[in-house]
Amino acid sequence: MKIAIYCALLAGSAAVLLGSLNAAADSLPAVSGPNGKVSVEGGSFDDNGAGIALGSYAIPLGPSFGLQADGAIGVIDDDTLGGGGLHLFTRQPEKYLLGVYGSYHTWDSINIWRVAAEAELYVNRFSLSGLAGYENVDVPTFSGGLLVLTQDDKHFFGTLDLGYYITDDFKIYGGYRYLNETSFAGAGAEYLVRGQGVPISLFAKSDFGNSDYTRITGGLKVYFGSDPDKSLIDRQRMDDPENYLPVFPRLVKQSSSPTPPPGPTQCTVTGGDAEVTSPANGACICPSGTALAGQAPFGFSGTYYCSPP
Repeated sequence: MKIAIYCALLAGSAAVLLGSLNAAADSLPAVSGPNGKVSVEGGSFDDNGAGIALGSYAIPLGPSFGLQADGAIGVIDDDTLGGGGLHLFTRQPEKYLLGVYGSYHTWDSINIWRVAAEAELYVNRFSLSGLAGYENVDVPTFSGGLLVLTQDDKHFFGTLDLGYYITDDFKIYGGYRYLNETSFAGAGAEYLVRGQGVPISLFAKSDFGNSDYTRITGGLKVYFGSDPDKSLIDRQRMDDPENYLPVFPRLVKQSSSPTPPPGPTQCTVTGGDAEVTSPANGACICPSGTALAGQAPFGFSGTYYCSPP
């Protein structure tokens, strides 16, 4: 039901935007000129410390279309995050943005591919923005020497935010996220400091409502372009779209193996994956020459191994 409502909202917005295409010839260009932004943020992702840098560069493709490339690099819970995305869009800065989006990101050996529709609707000081599409989540078979029980998944995802510009340089927003088949809320704020040569903004954002996906971060963002005195509302409606990061699932791993009995009972193994043939219950210590030498084997579907299969 939630997905159906969400899709209906995006479809309604898209209909309004498409209805305005006939006026494109009289509008401002989709992208005012080559421009970019770089941000650094830190805080907590799912109770883990994180530091992330994001960058985007946008160019006009004629008067009605724009292209933006995104990049991301950082660390969450001592594991490196990286990836990038691409936006292709048409926009009337006075009214709307409508486009397609694709991305790839990786963290902790988890890979996420996305393809989606992107839309924004501008009404005075209000901005309604949404991203909705399909994502493929690919998880590793083993992590830290333990079997990963989380399975690969393919599913719908989406975000929807309503923003309001209190001034031309101060924006607040709140919204809804359906990511990794989980619903939660989001909120944030950004304030742009102008008149100092290089435009720099301060921002904070949070996703909350589900303990597995709580995020609270804050940071700095530097904007680049031909007009250093451009306001925040004009930058976000005339220059570059949002740089989106996915939500990564929490890996569920096999937590324990049978405890071997006292004494030097050694497993008897066979094959390249060192399958334990004796004792059948896996209550033994893996022999030298195997990946788990000196340790108890791990079990999967009633069979035990001293090396990853």
